[in-house]
Amino acid sequence: MERTYVAIDLKSFYASVECIERGYDPLVTNLVVADSSRTDKTICLAVSPGLKSYGLPGRPRLFEVVQAVTILNGERRNRIHGRSFSGKSVITTEIDHDPMLELDYVVATPRMSLYMKYSTEIYRIYMKYVACEDILVYSCDEVFIDVTAYLKTYRMSAHELAMTMIRDVLTTTGITATCGIGTNMFLAKVAMDIEAKHTEDNIAKWAYDDIPNKFWTITPLSKFWGIGKRMESSAG
Repeated sequence: MERTYVAIDLKSFYASVECIERGYDPLVTNLVVADSSRTDKTICLAVSPGLKSYGLPGRPRLFEVVQAVTILNGERRNRIHGRSFSGKSVITTEIDHDPMLELDYVVATPRMSLYMKYSTEIYRIYMKYVACEDILVYSCDEVFIDVTAYLKTYRMSAHELAMTMIRDVLTTTGITATCGIGTNMFLAKVAMDIEAKHTEDNIAKWAYDDIPNKFWTITPLSKFWGIGKRMESSAG
């Protein structure tokens, strides 16, 4: 019997939690999670999707964020012919709409107990739909779920069940999730990592038949789950 797996990842989880706790929309807020009391070489645990939209990587050092934002604001100032900004904002939609605003961001001190509280709440949401023995917890923000036995019960496709779960997560907690569907956990994970973030509903499905058309075109190889830079260079 062919099985169906769903992989769910909570988008920029730590940063999303910090945005929600401050009353911000995680998708359009500039925020990094880092301990600013340390040196500016400290690694940011998370960067919000809003700040990533300006080219920031997912795990920069704090000084790299400072440098990147300084450059971005320099470019914005040049476009207004060197005039002074009228104000500043941490909201990407406001910044993109008003060239007179200086791009700003929030630095949030990590709060691991808070993140685990959210993670536990979201795990309970999954358990509304599936049994705990069908959930494999990969990390505090990522799970694999064997949904094979539930599709007939709910009379849903894997896509419909996945959508039901991640919409519940969004409605209940305010956190956006991406989801991959596959006939094994690897396919589900790669579908989530590679394609789901680019789809309208944050869900992608990959099957064995997709391997020739989707797998072989992916570069660099380090985009694949479990392949790091060293393995990528040895494969080349």
